[in-house]
Amino acid sequence: MPLPPPTPSHESLVRTNEYEVTTDLRGAFLQVSLRGRYTEEMLTVLQKQVFLQMRSMAIDASALSGMTMALARAVFYTAQGLRSQGHAMVLINPPDSLMGFFKLLGGGNKIPTLLSASQLPAKPADTDSVAAKLDAELQQVRRELGTNQLWQFTDREYCWVCPFCGELCDEVRMASRVSVTQAAVQRVWRHMNYECKEYLPTNPRFKQKAELEAKVRESNQRKLNASIDHVTQLKTQVTQLEEKAQWAKNLEKGVKIAASRQRKLLPTKAPIVTGCEIAYTYRPADELSGDFFDFVEMSDGRIGFVIGDVSGHGIEAGILMGMTKKVLSIRLSEMGDPVAAVKRTNADIVKDMDRSSFVTVAVIVFDPAAKTLTSARAGHNPPMIYSPAKGGVRKFESGGLMIGMAQPHIFDSQLSQEVLEVQPGDVLLLYTDGIEEGKNPAGEEFGVLRIEPVLQSECAKPPAYVLGSLFYEFERFAAGVTQEDDLTAVCVKFK
Repeated sequence: MPLPPPTPSHESLVRTNEYEVTTDLRGAFLQVSLRGRYTEEMLTVLQKQVFLQMRSMAIDASALSGMTMALARAVFYTAQGLRSQGHAMVLINPPDSLMGFFKLLGGGNKIPTLLSASQLPAKPADTDSVAAKLDAELQQVRRELGTNQLWQFTDREYCWVCPFCGELCDEVRMASRVSVTQAAVQRVWRHMNYECKEYLPTNPRFKQKAELEAKVRESNQRKLNASIDHVTQLKTQVTQLEEKAQWAKNLEKGVKIAASRQRKLLPTKAPIVTGCEIAYTYRPADELSGDFFDFVEMSDGRIGFVIGDVSGHGIEAGILMGMTKKVLSIRLSEMGDPVAAVKRTNADIVKDMDRSSFVTVAVIVFDPAAKTLTSARAGHNPPMIYSPAKGGVRKFESGGLMIGMAQPHIFDSQLSQEVLEVQPGDVLLLYTDGIEEGKNPAGEEFGVLRIEPVLQSECAKPPAYVLGSLFYEFERFAAGVTQEDDLTAVCVKFK
């Protein structure tokens, strides 16, 4: 059997605006880390540059979103091929979505899973035994959590107390002793093996029951005091809001209030601008949305069209959406240059973001006097413009990394601008990926190829009519399937 080609200890195979693929040598294993948003292009890279290598591999997709059955199938069959050649495939801390695809695939060859790369065995042949040992340890942890009273101490917020070191573990939440989640079991195992200073697998020694009870009382009192302080602050804020806008009447409506505040960050109507007509459609999937858009009017008559999408959903995405939208709009208004504004926005907020969160944005500035569009695109879907005079759809392809994905010295070097001239009758469309990735009952995506014909056929109509036709086609395609992502689009027709 030929030896595999030499691989550097760390190599970034591909980095695009959407994703990154890196490799590291971990003893006998090639660790392959996938990060960002999954695309078919990423799968092509894996199939041509990674999966063809006959060597043991460890796949870490814990920071990858948007995975599909195609990726799971490729990993699954590659694992089978490697096993038949005496190699091993290991999954490092795989996300639930990927494991769900593997269950649908079935088959007798289960891919071993580990919780970290540090658990990779020295010999690939030992992979199954190491994974089996980990699984047995996790099962034992589950049994202890369900039956051993010393393992069941939690405070008022269900934070678990380690029976060995007596420390409170905020990252381990156990609301039920009967149904302990797999995530909680894994976090307990990690604490015991990586963080606990007093746990000895060969000779475990427990804290006294009285000491664990005292730790719970101490935590409850501390959190109760914090809750009282927090409630006092909230009451003060609610009073101020009621006096100014009669906004909040009840703290129990927290999520709805947050959603209402988020809506107030977005435009309530399209502006009237010389040289163009503007329309938009905004359909959030949840109470709190990760999509945002804005129209930034400048003193010299130019206007900026802004659209963006935050990774994830829920409260965290909603907070990040509001912060990014506000900072970007302020920077664009101050600087007037879309590229400079996006760079400054990344510099402003990247320090406040973790490596699993990012924001895609597209900014296009229209100059009515020069009849030009200047774009800056940070990982977002390429805006497109249909020109009846030229008879085709053009896309703003120039771009850069997603906001929050890299520090300024890397982010700034990747971002570029693009300038296009516009003519009367041209139609511009900016949209978020919820439209392109919307699915029908068969699991097919709406795709960009269904967007372009709408621009071509409806270009003579007002922009509101164009958006109406686009969403009509989208809803007809979806055939009643509930969409999991927000849907946002801005359409501009130039005069």
